[in-house]
Formats: sequence, C-alpha cells, structure tokens
Amino acid sequence: MRILLIFLLLFTFIYADRDDDRKHHYSKDLRYLKLSSTQKKEMKVILKKYRKEIREFREYKEDLVEEKEKLFIEDILNESKIREINQKISEFSTKIEINFLKEIHNLLSLKQKKRFKKYIEEWEIE
Repeated sequence: MRILLIFLLLFTFIYADRDDDRKHHYSKDLRYLKLSSTQKKEMKVILKKYRKEIREFREYKEDLVEEKEKLFIEDILNESKIREINQKISEFSTKIEINFLKEIHNLLSLKQKKRFKKYIEEWEIE
C-alpha cells in the first residue's frame, strides 16, 4: 500500500511540474505572440473593432432573445421563428469571428499563427 502511495505521489509531481506552452496564460492575452511595434499598433485597431462588434452583437442578441421569449409565451410555439432567430444569432457571431480571424491571419507571421492557434478557442463568440 505504501509503495502505491509513493508511486502516485511521484507520478503527481512529475506531471504537475510539466513545462507547457500555456504556462501562466491569461485569457485573450497576446503577449505570447511577441508582436513587433507595428503589429501591436495594428492589433490595437483590430481589437478595438472586434470589441465594438461584440458589443453590437450582444445588443442584437439580447433583442432577439426577448423576441424568442415572447414567442415562447404564445399558445402555440412557432418553431420556425425560433429556428430563424437562432440562425440570425449564429450567422452574426460567425461573421464577426471570421472577420476578426481574417484580420489576425493577415497580420501574423507563420510562427505567430502557430502560437495563436493554440488559443483560438478563446476568441469564439458566445
């Protein structure tokens, strides 16, 4: 039993101390890309635009969710309208995400793109 506990303890230390690329990474922190000063300026513009679009999306989504709630209260549930609302929300978020990724793609070097792809999920719109 002691040998098993020692083995588990050693196993835990070995894997807990792994040096990972994601070490001390904060969500949406781009320092790991090591951008040049020109890239930093361009990235600020891209991020400012992205944040503005996200705010617009959230307002748009909020309005559509209210519309969906109204549909739910009705006597007969209109499935096609709800599907249409969900599709509008999805299309808008996809459009924003694709535009953002396209701009980032054009800005980054191949090495930076390889780093960015590890965290691409952080930039998905919810």
